[in-house]
Amino acid sequence: MDSTDKIRATRRRRKHERQAVIFGVLIAFLAVSGGALSLPNEPEFIVTEEKGITLAQQPACVPPDTEPLPYAKVHVTVLNGSNRGGLAGSVSKSLTDRGFTVDSTGNDTRKPTRALITSGDDGIAHAYTLLAHYPDSQLVLDARPGSTVDFTVPEGFVELEAEELVQLSADTALVSVTGCVEVGKITPLPAPDRFDDADEGKKEKKKKSKKKKKAKAEAAGMELDI
Repeated sequence: MDSTDKIRATRRRRKHERQAVIFGVLIAFLAVSGGALSLPNEPEFIVTEEKGITLAQQPACVPPDTEPLPYAKVHVTVLNGSNRGGLAGSVSKSLTDRGFTVDSTGNDTRKPTRALITSGDDGIAHAYTLLAHYPDSQLVLDARPGSTVDFTVPEGFVELEAEELVQLSADTALVSVTGCVEVGKITPLPAPDRFDDADEGKKEKKKKSKKKKKAKAEAAGMELDI
């Protein structure tokens, strides 16, 4: 190798070393910032970090020959899982206009990346009926009593499925989603706190009722003794 070749080889090596340093710094910067970076005269290069949770639970299969329910029998609590104010209210109105029974609205602080339709064992048909109106939802099973359903609306929500595209027929059985498993094979998530509060309220009401009955019985016994 003559002196010219040596000089060229040295230049190439130094150029590669500089490039390695530059890209190393850029990668470190992006890893720390989690943001976006554009280089002059280069296509925009964006690194984004998706916020919110993703639930790993598999969806439950709908029992065979289960038909969709009349919308009025599907009781829904709409939860805002985004940072967009008023989202739960607007979705509630859309569901009510379609005939669903919206019991209440609230917030889901988990901020899921995907819409969630959550039910207990007795609400699977209800969940699948609602699913047809927003097919991009994830079905979630928890330990709640009864057949009520929660609909958590995420940041990326735009609108419900167009009514003419909803694939439901009163006399046609619901179809299970791909990858579903039998309900008995799923470990349900804990029920929302509001169900515990409601249960405690029922227990307290029952306890007070027993006390009143006991007091009446005692009073009746005293009158008989007299």
